[in-house]
Amino acid sequence: MKDVISNILDIENKANEIIEEAKKEKTRLEMQMKEDLEKMQQDINAMVADKLMQLDKKEKNAAKENLKRINETAENRLVAMDEFYEKNRSLWVKTVFEIITGSEKSGS
Repeated sequence: MKDVISNILDIENKANEIIEEAKKEKTRLEMQMKEDLEKMQQDINAMVADKLMQLDKKEKNAAKENLKRINETAENRLVAMDEFYEKNRSLWVKTVFEIITGSEKSGS
């Protein structure tokens, strides 16, 4: 009977050792999971920051291109206005002079 009780106590001790090892393993795995999650969060944050930087750069480049097109259009319009002015300047001066002096009525 002592042997049976001794065997039961041995089994209980081994079971307790297994339970303690399982608890230690659980704690280790929880810590490992926490570290892995923190690393993943850092990686995600880094990717998000990189993507935001890329988007910011892309938007700045798009804005520069738009500004360049606007400046080119404005420059083209100024050139066209200058050409129109040069082409019609003499006529405008003559017409204004005739209106001021009244020569348009007397010349007709």
